[in-house]
Amino acid sequence: MKHIQAGRRIVIGVDGSAASVAGLRWAVREADLREAELHAVYAWDGPERPRAPYAAISGLPSLDDDRAAAAALLAGSLRAAFGLAPQIPLRAELVEGRAERVLLDRAVGAELLVLGSTWQPDQLQHVAGPVHRACLRGAPCPVVVVGYVEGLVTHDPKATARPPVGAGAQG
Repeated sequence: MKHIQAGRRIVIGVDGSAASVAGLRWAVREADLREAELHAVYAWDGPERPRAPYAAISGLPSLDDDRAAAAALLAGSLRAAFGLAPQIPLRAELVEGRAERVLLDRAVGAELLVLGSTWQPDQLQHVAGPVHRACLRGAPCPVVVVGYVEGLVTHDPKATARPPVGAGAQG
């Protein structure tokens, strides 16, 4: 494992999607080049998530169930990106809260904030979602959006993500 310079950190938002796995793969290479720690963050709304006022209370998952599902999703994303042993220092964090707030908070002091984004092959432009827009607008560090093209077939399970298709400036 390569030496990591103290205080160097890249934050990556993880949401369980193929796009976030592509972002993880890109971010691990960048962290290796920069001799930085990779900080993978999965945020979930937990019991704060909006529910319809007429929704039945019974049958809703408990906070522990929500947390367990979020932890499994984060672990699965990390395994999909790195297998069982990433080659750089990796810190995985599960945080209850709105994704944009959590990511902006974790990006303080980071060298980069990385987000994955899915693009449809027939789209010429990507329309950023609310988390992307909030992070591009308010991040305290540079933001890299790694594009994942849906339907792109690869035979190598460790294949690297495409280069970033867009990057925002500091907010």
